[in-house]
Amino acid sequence: MVIRDMLKEAGSILSEKGIEDSYNEALILLTYALDKSKTFIHTHMNEEIKAHEKVLFGRFIKKRSLHMPVAYITGRAWFMSMEFIVDESTLIPRPETEELVEETMALINDIPGEDISVLDLCTGSGCIGIALAHYDKRIKVVLADINPACIKIAKRNVKMHNLENRITAVRSDLYDTLPLERYTLIMANPPYIPSDDIEKLSDDVWLYEPITALDGGTDGLDFYRNIINQAPKFLDTGGYLVLEAGINQSESISRILVENRFSDISIKNDISGIPRIITARLS
Repeated sequence: MVIRDMLKEAGSILSEKGIEDSYNEALILLTYALDKSKTFIHTHMNEEIKAHEKVLFGRFIKKRSLHMPVAYITGRAWFMSMEFIVDESTLIPRPETEELVEETMALINDIPGEDISVLDLCTGSGCIGIALAHYDKRIKVVLADINPACIKIAKRNVKMHNLENRITAVRSDLYDTLPLERYTLIMANPPYIPSDDIEKLSDDVWLYEPITALDGGTDGLDFYRNIINQAPKFLDTGGYLVLEAGINQSESISRILVENRFSDISIKNDISGIPRIITARLS
């Protein structure tokens, strides 16, 4: 079967299973099955594919038809124009989290000096802290996560991007096993979905992504309380805390910040108009 017919058939299978943008997703999966670019595929539509490639592509399509996310099928995800290793122990990076990184970079640009230390809590794949260090050579990062499987993936990503000299990944339940050091900035994209809302998420999310990276407790704010309450012990005076928030959580998080000596609180909407990015400064 030639590439054109393979793509058409695969797109139809995914469409019947309720997968939006089914043809493009089939195309992405084919690039990984063939280890070729989209450009190659578009210019070789009438080419036959090898038997083992057809088998691998068929496996990919079967998994996607069961709503397994593309990133978990391929083991790769793109974030801030960088490729990252992911698996089912790590949350898949979201576009709105790129806005968190961009806002953090804007803050850091105004910080003088050559030594900027960042603590990235609930790091998962490490994509947030790694992207920051990649784009600003002054930054040194500690990546922390309670899940040892996440730390293993984060370390692989650090190595893949040649940042071992400026990034350390450690297993820690938030601050629990971290040495008492001061950071210029602490950031986190913690679990923030209320427990009762987990099963209301799309099948792609709640069936496959790690519940521990989603479940934020009864009101979704458990991690924010712990992160904010202990942050003053780990931040420089005047240091920044940058958080990604869930829907309808920004005001509650702001109140917790005020109760814990934070000021200059800023809330910014994401591209969808949702109050998503919260920055604050330690008084």
